[in-house]
Amino acid sequence: MHISIGKEISILYRQFNIYITRELKDLNIMPSEYIFIVNIDEGKSCNQQEICDSFVIDKSLATRAIKSLVEKGFIERLKNPDDKREYLLKLTERGKEVKPIIVQKLTNWTDILTEGLSQEEIDERYSNLEIMSQNALKENTNVRK
Repeated sequence: MHISIGKEISILYRQFNIYITRELKDLNIMPSEYIFIVNIDEGKSCNQQEICDSFVIDKSLATRAIKSLVEKGFIERLKNPDDKREYLLKLTERGKEVKPIIVQKLTNWTDILTEGLSQEEIDERYSNLEIMSQNALKENTNVRK
């Protein structure tokens, strides 16, 4: 029998989207948006490119998500005083209020996925996923060259 890791990852991805959509519905936050809220440090600002690079997110998807989050009042865009061409992202008070709620929902999902696994097994799976992610990035980067 052929083992398809991609199939299992695809199932996890779709099930996570169902879960996070349901859990964030009352907050009016979409699955493509939460990642920006949880990755902007409170009291600090960062630029869009830093988040895109860190999570390998398409720039146009990020632009749409950020625009939506600004309109909803979760984040604000500020001109970078050091580079007028760049905007910095900062959480608003509303963004600071929902961030711990989102983080808790993500922690709950991790708990659901890892139920019945020892810490050693969780660490091993995580390490394997990191390696697979890097392999996929390397493959797709090589193809684009």
